Amino acid sequence: MRLPRPSTLLAATVALAAALAPGPAAATAAARSRIVLNPGCYLSSGIGLLTGSGFTPNASWTAKLTGTKQIGTGRIDGGGRIRARFTAPLYHGTAGTRTLTLSVTDGPHVASTTFQLTPLTASFGPRTGDPQTLRVRWRVLGLGPSHGVYVHYVAPDGRLKKTLRIGTTHGACGVLKTGPIALFPFRYTYGTWTFQVDANHTYSARTTPRLLIGFEIRRPSRGRGPSGGQTG
Repeated sequence: MRLPRPSTLLAATVALAAALAPGPAAATAAARSRIVLNPGCYLSSGIGLLTGSGFTPNASWTAKLTGTKQIGTGRIDGGGRIRARFTAPLYHGTAGTRTLTLSVTDGPHVASTTFQLTPLTASFGPRTGDPQTLRVRWRVLGLGPSHGVYVHYVAPDGRLKKTLRIGTTHGACGVLKTGPIALFPFRYTYGTWTFQVDANHTYSARTTPRLLIGFEIRRPSRGRGPSGGQTG
């Protein structure tokens, strides 16, 4: 029997390899599945974006949090990708962050990622003293990463007196810790002031998220200067 010429043998080998190679859908399904949440930290019931890749094309996916039942489902596209809105669970607590795990599966493939839940908090200390000289350290959590943090001073008559930027948050959940700052860097009036803390350089009573802190400045008594303290 005569052997085919080398060029014919090479062509036959290439054709066989092409026939055995997986198609695009199979290659996508065989890829390592992964999911990403953006952002990586949420306030209670916050909204984010879930994306994924490496899943079975045109199959259904389900998602759940560790220790809970199914929290969502959807359809994988023809390229094995997932894109869906994510709603964070309620945060139960008043301080600190919690780390949770989200898992997504289409049956044969499972992918997981972690995210954080945080409360929205703002405080300063010391909380009492002479408002003429009182210098405080601010602590803020939950405004998100790389945001400017502003304190809007609302006077006892309900009108905005001043807006002060106290720093920039860092980390996934938005942490700010300042050095000593004058609590009242301007001339004040007596009565109860409201400090609105948020990430907006322009004041609005409808801004969300925001925190409100009351501070009462009392008239000086005989032989003493004015005094003030946080309310609520």
